[in-house]
Amino acid sequence: MLTDYFQFKKFGVHHGYSSMKVGTDAVLLGTMVNVPAQGRILEVGTGCGIISLILAQRSNAGITAIDIHQNSVWEARANFKASRWNERLKALVISFQAFADRENPLRFDKIVSNPPFFENDLKSPNPDRNLARHNDTLSQHDFLKASRYFIAEKGQIAIILPTVEAFFFREEAIHFGFYLFRQIEIIPKADKKANRMILEFGNEKPEEILSETLTIRNQDNSYSDSYRSLTEDYYISLK
Repeated sequence: MLTDYFQFKKFGVHHGYSSMKVGTDAVLLGTMVNVPAQGRILEVGTGCGIISLILAQRSNAGITAIDIHQNSVWEARANFKASRWNERLKALVISFQAFADRENPLRFDKIVSNPPFFENDLKSPNPDRNLARHNDTLSQHDFLKASRYFIAEKGQIAIILPTVEAFFFREEAIHFGFYLFRQIEIIPKADKKANRMILEFGNEKPEEILSETLTIRNQDNSYSDSYRSLTEDYYISLK
């Protein structure tokens, strides 16, 4: 049975009005990326705010979350206000492109996104879900262009994408001076192929790219020890 509220160990998330609900991709991105202990983090396309809340639990950084969907931002603000990290979290209704047009932009130490990525797939009849899942409103090019505008000198960007989209994103990132230094293949089940990738980029070319793999479920459909360990500080229980 679906519910509009999800309780984690240290915070709760209402997601009934958001364009996208709490999901595995968001939890993976929030828990696996490198985060600065201090400084500023920007989340692009926050939805209900789940990623920003996980990052707030992991870091003492100030976090700005943006989204073009007004109901999502309304819900994210409510979730932030109810959390113990409210003073470090804020949500704005604005596109990444418009945010980049502001004068005197802040520089961010980390930019994260679980972005729209179905470029050619058939659209859902739900317009809110289309906002969250189709990149009509934020292309890879636009995301990287705006990220270049905001990134701090030693800042990083992190993104989760389907494996095919991840390949094209890697190539596009080079044109904006972003160099891949870490990639994580996400395998949904032990007998399956990877269907997602988490990519992390910096401003300097690394000597080597750190390559990792995470399998979410074992062949018997139980959660893997790696996934349990990764999420043990967040999920109340995994069945």
